[in-house]
Amino acid sequence: MRAALRILLLLSLGANSLAQAALQDLALPSLRGDGEHALSEYRGKVVLMSFFEPDCPWCYRQMKVLNRLQAQCGDHLQPVSVGVNGDVLRLRKEVRRAKVQYPALSATPSLMNVVGDVPATPWTLIFGPQGQLLGTLQGYIRLEKMQKLFADYCSPSARP
Repeated sequence: MRAALRILLLLSLGANSLAQAALQDLALPSLRGDGEHALSEYRGKVVLMSFFEPDCPWCYRQMKVLNRLQAQCGDHLQPVSVGVNGDVLRLRKEVRRAKVQYPALSATPSLMNVVGDVPATPWTLIFGPQGQLLGTLQGYIRLEKMQKLFADYCSPSARP
């Protein structure tokens, strides 16, 4: 059932340019207290919008992987963690604990109206350089697999 919902989300967002535009323009509050950020700020980059929640060991691991990926691919790829299912203090604590080096935001009701229910965490929406939804990743994805998936967006000289 959840797989069917994910496919419907992907199809509905993919087919509905209004939903994609709304998602790109939504301003989400930073978990660092530095204002709000919208996905449209990252035009020209592949954006990995990864949903996480407090006390999720797989989310913590995914944030660590995204830190490394950001360091390797920063010019072309932009991770963005979005906290769900927790109060702001707990979400901030998780961001600090994982030493997140990229934008970390808090989900809003407006965001959740566009994307629907998060099937499980971590869950990642992948947006192309022009803001188009390319796909999703479900669950924890190892660094090696992420590097292969996004090899076209990471310069070889940036890899360790």
